[in-house]
Amino acid sequence: MAANAGQMTPTRVRDVELTESTLTWTNADNTKEDATTHEILFIIGSSPDHTPSFTIFCLKEDTENQTRPFQLLLLQTDKIPHELKKLVITGLPPHLQPAPNNTVDIVVSTKSGTGLAQLFWQDVLQPLLQSASSKAATEAYEVTVTQDAQSVRQYATTLKQSSAPRTIILLSGDGGIVDLLNGHEPAADAILPLIALLPLGTGNALFHSLHKPCESVPGPTPLVLALRTLFLGVPANLPIFQATFTPGSHIVTYTDPSLSTSDSQLPHKQDVKTLYGAIVASHGFHASIVYESDTPTYRVHGSKRFGMVAQELLKISHPYKAALDVLPPSSDTLERDPHDTHGYILVSMVSNLESNFTISPASKPLDGKLHLVHFGAISGDRAMEAMMKAYDGGKHVDVRWDDGERIRYEEVREVRVVSEEEEEERWRVFCVDGTIVQVERGGGMSVGRADRELFRILVDRRVLGSEG
Repeated sequence: MAANAGQMTPTRVRDVELTESTLTWTNADNTKEDATTHEILFIIGSSPDHTPSFTIFCLKEDTENQTRPFQLLLLQTDKIPHELKKLVITGLPPHLQPAPNNTVDIVVSTKSGTGLAQLFWQDVLQPLLQSASSKAATEAYEVTVTQDAQSVRQYATTLKQSSAPRTIILLSGDGGIVDLLNGHEPAADAILPLIALLPLGTGNALFHSLHKPCESVPGPTPLVLALRTLFLGVPANLPIFQATFTPGSHIVTYTDPSLSTSDSQLPHKQDVKTLYGAIVASHGFHASIVYESDTPTYRVHGSKRFGMVAQELLKISHPYKAALDVLPPSSDTLERDPHDTHGYILVSMVSNLESNFTISPASKPLDGKLHLVHFGAISGDRAMEAMMKAYDGGKHVDVRWDDGERIRYEEVREVRVVSEEEEEERWRVFCVDGTIVQVERGGGMSVGRADRELFRILVDRRVLGSEG
C-alpha cells in the first residue's frame, strides 16, 4: 500500500459535545457521528493571537478488518468541551521536532507481531505527524523499514556516530528493544537516544509494564495509549540488566523459512559473551517455549505457536538439571537453591509479559529492580495451574502445594544458573528478551543490574507521579 504523501485535511465539524464517555459532533451535511473518549489521542489548539480553533485527533481500530484496521480521524472545530482541555497541545513536542535541534528516526519492524507495523506507519503515524506539524515534518525524518532480522541491530550501530539529541520512534515488539540495546555502544559523553515505543509485537511486555498505571478496562487501546505518550509523554532513563554467558555460548536463530534452500530449516549460530536486556532472562520452561517456537515449522502459526509449544512441553515436563545461585539484595553471599532439577527460572525487570499476564506483581515501572520467579521440576498440571494464576493478577507468586513445593518469588541482585544437562542441547538454552542463547555442557548465565544506561524512553506522566 502506498504511503500517504501529504497532510490529511481535517473534517470541519460543529456542536461537539461530551456525554459521559461519548464524544458526538455534527458534520457539514448535518449527519452526526461519535467516538469514545478512549479513542481520542490529543487535541491541537491554535495560538492565542488567532481565532480559537481546535483539531481533535482520534484513532478507531477494527481488528477484524484486515485491509483497513486503523482509521485516523481529524475533526476541526471552534469549541471543545471543557473536560477535553487537558488533552490540548500547541503542536509537535520538542522530541518530535526534527533538525537542527534534534534528529528523529522512525524504525518500522515489518515482521513484528502480526505484521501491521508498516500499515500503521502509512495509515496512522505518518499522516498524524504531518498533520500535527505546520511543516511537512516527516520529510525530515529518517525512516528505516526492516528487511530482515538484523536490520534493527544494524541501524543501532549507526547511533554512536552522533552526539546530538535523537528520538527513535520504534514500531515494534520487545525484540526491537533488545536489538537496539545490543547494537548500540554510546560514547562516554554522548546524549542518550530517546525511544518512543509503539507496541506492534506479540506480547509487548515492556510497553504494558511501563503503562500499567494507565491501563484500564474498558479503556484506551495500547496503540492509543502509545500515541498519547508519543505526544504528551516525558523522558525517563530505561533501566537494563546484563546477562553474561560462559565461553562457547552462542545465539541461535533460524533463516527465513520462505527460502527454498536445503538449509532453511537449520539454525544459525553466533558467538556471544554478553547481552543487555530490559525485560526478562530465563532458563527452563520459558526459555524452551521461546526457543522451540522460533523454528520455521512453528513460526508459520503466528502467535499461536507459543501455546502449541507450551502444550507439548507440558506433556514432557522435562526436569532441567541445573545449579541455581541467588544473591539477595541485602547480602554479598550467593545462596544455592536446594533443587537439583528445575522447571522455571526467570529473572524479570518488568511486571508483565503480556497485558494480562503478570509475572512479577511487585515490579514497578522504571524501578530497576530484578525479581526471581522459580519453581522446581513439578508436574505439567501444577505448572499449568501456576501459569493460569499469573493471568489472575500475578497470584501465582502465592502458590504452595501440600508436599511443600511452592513458587519462589523474591527481589534479587544477581542470579547465576549453570546447566548440568549432559545429553540433549535443546535443554541447555537461555532466553534474554526473546533472544535465545545455547551454552556448552557445564555452561551457564549470570544476570544482574547493568551499571550503565543506554537509552531513555518516553513514558506517561502518571508513571512518574505527575499529571502536569
